[in-house]
Amino acid sequence: MSQNKKEILIATENRGKAQEIQEIFQGTDFVLRFLFEFRADFPDLLINENAKTFEGNALIKAIVVGDALQMITLGDDSGLCIDALGGLPGVYSARYAEEKNDAANIKKVLAEMKDIPFSGRDCHYHCTVAIYDPATKFVETVTGSWEAKIALEPRGDKSFGYAPIIMAKDFGFLKTNAEMDHQDLISVNHRGKAFKAAIGILNDYLK
Repeated sequence: MSQNKKEILIATENRGKAQEIQEIFQGTDFVLRFLFEFRADFPDLLINENAKTFEGNALIKAIVVGDALQMITLGDDSGLCIDALGGLPGVYSARYAEEKNDAANIKKVLAEMKDIPFSGRDCHYHCTVAIYDPATKFVETVTGSWEAKIALEPRGDKSFGYAPIIMAKDFGFLKTNAEMDHQDLISVNHRGKAFKAAIGILNDYLK
């Protein structure tokens, strides 16, 4: 590894998310490591995401994992907030349905919104990233938001999570995120915005 490169740990075991974050960090002075790379050495490491806010869960991930592995760590929490559902699923996005998988989560959202016309299906994605250095106890959080609408039915298979029913405002509500290429999404989405802000903070912090 180049002397100018700095290793940063991302506290995720979601490989789809890891790929997206890797793309966001392309061209930076950071080498990313991911929690799933270390899980065999830390089989009992428990991350209890029991906070009521995105920021709280992001901080739990960053601090628990950072302290365990003694690396500068970024933890993120993101979710879908639907106006007509009072902001749900929110922090419960990954486990909204009882089955806690993408297909079941999508099915539940569509069932709850079956009588709502497209004009009333506004939503946004939220992402909070927590930056934590266990050596100095430095901690900071940044956020990103992305406006969209809930589609009437799922379309596409290029992404994960709620992507098949999310139609972003940036693309005129014409396609779902699962019909878009990753590169097009990360240039404007909530995770791209939050992690780009985190990169700026890391650059300043590590000068």
